[in-house]
Amino acid sequence: MVIIANNASLRIGEVIGAARQVSEDIIVLDSGSDDDTVDIATDLGARIFHQEWQGYSATKNIGNGFALHDMILSVDSDEVLSQELIDTINHLSFAPKTIYELDRSNYFSGKRIRFSHWSPDHIPRLFNRKEASWKGDFVHEKLSFDPDFRIVLLQGKLIHYSYENYQQRINKVRNYARLSAHERFQNGKRTNILWALISSITKFFITYFIHLGVLDGIQGFQIAYTDAYQSWRRSYIMLQLQKGLEEECCK
Repeated sequence: MVIIANNASLRIGEVIGAARQVSEDIIVLDSGSDDDTVDIATDLGARIFHQEWQGYSATKNIGNGFALHDMILSVDSDEVLSQELIDTINHLSFAPKTIYELDRSNYFSGKRIRFSHWSPDHIPRLFNRKEASWKGDFVHEKLSFDPDFRIVLLQGKLIHYSYENYQQRINKVRNYARLSAHERFQNGKRTNILWALISSITKFFITYFIHLGVLDGIQGFQIAYTDAYQSWRRSYIMLQLQKGLEEECCK
């Protein structure tokens, strides 16, 4: 089990407690937490490794290298295995050339989000590190494996406490928009004010109406709004980069 963490004291105990039921080897790769994350994880018997943040893909692959076993279950510090998923994994007979997907349920401010493009959310997280690895840039990560591999969806939920409150969502969106803007700029992409307006308005419309965010109540509106805000913020930062008004980062 490999867990990447940073200032995750709120949930890390619950995450490790569930993880303990499927693996005796719990690795926490901590990227500079200044709360009680490391102390809690240590008290619960996890092996702690301190690693400067290298982006999602690189950091997760580093964590995989510390594992005692080739089969890797990769979770984030706000993702908790349900009892049904724990039972499924414990009775699983691992097969070669097989990737196991988890059925993730996402929560926002204590409410399960059933629409808003957050559900269904099937993610590959259980795999053999000799057959698959994380690929991607600083912001995005994707599990890379041969296209002829079999994909199996496991029974049970991975409970994802995506955001405890609206402010946490806004903070993450701002940071993600900045990283994404620099990433796109470094890859040669450019934008303009008209596209920035159109893309942000379109993003809200798609999330709230096409993906039925309206059915998720106030959280659905907040998700749609922050989706639009992230699109606008990313374009704004790219415009600043194009004008030379902001230094490049995140290389």
